[in-house]
Parts: sequence; structure tokens; C-alpha cells
Amino acid sequence: MAHYCVILGRAHGMREHELTLFFHASAMHDIGKLGISDAILHKKGTLTPDEFDEMKRHTLIGADLLFGADNELMNMAHLIALTHHEKWDGTGFPLGLREEEIPFPGRIAALCDVFDALSSKRPYKDAWPLSEAKKVIMEQKGIHFDPYVVELFLDNYSKIKEVYNKVK
Repeated sequence: MAHYCVILGRAHGMREHELTLFFHASAMHDIGKLGISDAILHKKGTLTPDEFDEMKRHTLIGADLLFGADNELMNMAHLIALTHHEKWDGTGFPLGLREEEIPFPGRIAALCDVFDALSSKRPYKDAWPLSEAKKVIMEQKGIHFDPYVVELFLDNYSKIKEVYNKVK
């Protein structure tokens, strides 16, 4: 997921220093899952509404864990942990931010996290074919994802596939 973030960050024009921070910060996006029970994290079936509410807390737990450091890396990691489940249309969590209210690194991380989750095997599902994961990203343009970030993703899809084939 962090590699995908760097590809999109580079395409956007982030400087190398920012890309290094982005790589390490985005790798910590789910650190808050440390505070979620293993029964929920490893459940093979669909989460109940209460379990899903508990799972959503990982954004706040992660943000709390990463808050208050006096350095760029931890500040960016805090921002990404907090905002990587926000949606362009405002229906995400935990804050219900919409459009440009969502910090740009969070918008990139949101797309990369979903693409990675869809294209990877999980306890509750098999990996989707890349073409199906890409289709979801395109269908969610302007709904879940920033349209600009979707365009960055599509313009750099061959690089995304290269990384996928190296790490999977």
C-alpha cells in the first residue's frame, strides 16, 4: 500500500523528501488495529454492525497513538491514520470529511488502501483480480475517491501493476 502511495505522490509532484515521509507514514495507516480485538480482525465472515463500529475505531486509536510527536513523519502518519477512511462524498469515517477537507495524503491513502485490500487475500475473502479492483476504483470516482487521485491512479496503473507483481 505504501508503494502505491509513493507512485501517486510522485505523479502529483511531491518532492523526494515528502515521498520518503509518505512511504513510511502510509505504512502506519492501520496501526490503530493494535487496539482492535483479534476476534474482529481475523473474523472470516461479515462483521456485525457492532463489530464494524468497533473496527472503525482503529482510525481514532491510530491517530491517538501517533499524535503529539514533534516531527514530520509522525505528523503525517497521524494525519493518514485519521483520514484514510474518509470519503470524497463525506460518508466516510471517523470525521465525515468531504472533498478538499480531507488532507491530500489521506485521499491518496484511501484509494491505495482500498485497491490493496481488494487485490489481496484476507481471512474473509480471496484476492480479487486486478481488473476488478481497478473497476471498483473507477466506479467510485467522485464518490469514495477524489477524482484527481483516481486519474493519477489510472495514469500510473502500469506502475501500480509492476509493484503488485513484485510484492504479491
